[in-house]
Amino acid sequence: MKRLAFLAAAFAVLVLPVAASAHPLGNFTVNRFSRIEVAGPRIYVRYVLDLAEIPTFQAGKIDAHAYARRIARGAQLTVNGRRMRLIPIETVLAHPAGAGGLRTTRLETILRGPRLAGASDVEYRDTNYSDRIGWKEIVVGAAPSTSHELRAYPKDLLSSPLTVTSVRTRLVPGTVPGTPPHVTSGAGLQAPDRVADSGFAALVGRDRLGFWVIVASLGAALFWGMAHALSPGRGTTIVTA
Repeated sequence: MKRLAFLAAAFAVLVLPVAASAHPLGNFTVNRFSRIEVAGPRIYVRYVLDLAEIPTFQAGKIDAHAYARRIARGAQLTVNGRRMRLIPIETVLAHPAGAGGLRTTRLETILRGPRLAGASDVEYRDTNYSDRIGWKEIVVGAAPSTSHELRAYPKDLLSSPLTVTSVRTRLVPGTVPGTPPHVTSGAGLQAPDRVADSGFAALVGRDRLGFWVIVASLGAALFWGMAHALSPGRGTTIVTA
């Protein structure tokens, strides 16, 4: 039944009319961004996770804080050759509208790293979702983000997105106390720990998705496919069939 629900969700994204724009990098992508920065003597990592419609549907109900802890385990930080622990201190979750009545996911978390005793060699590697396609970007300090931290993907790079998953740099602690970075806030953010449902997303998200609903969806897809084949200019398709 879960497989049928997944097929129905994919059908909603690919076939049904959309009320909002589909994800620019594709409905199956998992996109990641990291910013390594120093505030006072301590290292912080701003981590952003952008899930397109299908990964969001597959994730189901999201516990934002549990997700942040999972991200922290996959974000590997090494200082002067020693592996250091990253701890989530702030997390926020939003579900922007996607295609076919489904939602996407934007999760931001601030990961607190160790204090620096002096100038240090730092290596950072993001191993989260290593088997999934999507945008992968890492920047250091105040360097500009090519994707504006996964808010605006450059059109000329959509066919060949960034694939930066590790970086090496040398960081120096600040001489005065610094203010730790904070997650983005605003009216567009929704309550964490809950996936927003809308239209077809609410339908396919049910545990007991009706068998006849799925059959009707596949039937509609077959009907429109046949109608398209019979339209003017499709004689070659009919002869081939």
